Amino acid sequence: MIKFGGGKKSQHLNYDICVIGGCSIDLTYYEDGSEETFFGGKASNQAVASARSGAKTCIITKLGKDEYCQPIIENLKNNGVDVFATITSLAKNDVSKIYIKNGDNTIERHSEMIKKFDKKLIDKYKDVILSSKFIVIQNKAPHSFTKNLVEFCNEHGKQIVLTPSNPSQLSIKDSDNLKLINKISYICANEKETKIVFNSENIEEIVKTYPNKLITTLGAKGLIYSDGNKIIKLPAIKIKNVIDTTGAGDTFCGNFVANLVKGDNIHNAIAKAQYASAYKIQFKSAQAGMPTKQELEKFVRGCHENRAKI
Repeated sequence: MIKFGGGKKSQHLNYDICVIGGCSIDLTYYEDGSEETFFGGKASNQAVASARSGAKTCIITKLGKDEYCQPIIENLKNNGVDVFATITSLAKNDVSKIYIKNGDNTIERHSEMIKKFDKKLIDKYKDVILSSKFIVIQNKAPHSFTKNLVEFCNEHGKQIVLTPSNPSQLSIKDSDNLKLINKISYICANEKETKIVFNSENIEEIVKTYPNKLITTLGAKGLIYSDGNKIIKLPAIKIKNVIDTTGAGDTFCGNFVANLVKGDNIHNAIAKAQYASAYKIQFKSAQAGMPTKQELEKFVRGCHENRAKI
C-alpha cells in the first residue's frame, strides 16, 4: 500500500470533500480520425471538479502498477487533489474508449481495477474519510463495497453524495437498496439512471418522493428536483459550440458539492453547478474544461439566460 497526500499524518487531515472511487485513462477518438489521450474516471473527474471549485479535496482510490499509475497520481496532485492510493499489480488501470460525434460521446469501458475495490480500502483510509465533511461515491465498484461504504459513513454522520453508475445495481426493486438510499444525503443522476434506480418512468413523481435529495439532469431539457414544496425545473444553459460532453455530469456533481461546502443552499448550489457543467462542454476531455471559481464567475456574468440569481 502506498499513500500520497503531502506527507500529512491522518490525525491532522481535514478535508471538505473526499471522493472515493476509480480513475481511468480516456482514449478519445474524433470524427476527423484524430485521437487523443486524457485523464478520466468518474471519481477522478469529480475530485478535480471540486478542487478547481475551491474545495479542499482528496481522493481514495486503487491503482494498477502500470505505465499510467504515476501520471494519474501527478495529474490529480497538479489539480490540487490529495491522493490516497493503494497500488497493486493484480489488475491494470481502467481504460475508456470515448468516441466523439457532434460534441456528444459514446463510451466503451474496459474496467479491471474498479472491480478490486473492497472493504479493506475503507478500513485502511477510515481516518481520511472521518476527517472529511462530504463523501462522494459513484456506485461503479462492487455493490458490497458501496454498501459497506454507505453504512460506515452513515454510522459516523457523514454526508454522502452519490452518482448512480450501474443503476440497476442500486434499483429499489431490492428493498435493501431502498434502505441504503435513505442513508444517502444527495443523489445526482441523469434521466436514465433515475428511472432505473427508482423503477419508474415518472420523473416528477420520483423527485417529489425524494425532496432536497434527488437531482435529475435531463440533458438539453435542463434538470429537475423538488424543494419539498414544489417541483423545480431549471432549463439547460444554452451553449452555441458544444465540443465534448464527456465529464459534464461529473463536473456538475463536483461543483455542486463544493458549493454546499461553501454554505450555499441547495438551489444556488444546483444552479451554479449547472453553469459549471455548461462551461465544461466547450472543451475537449472530461477534465480540461472544468472551471475554477474565477472562470465560472466570469462565465456566469457573460450568460444572458433568464435564470435564478447566483
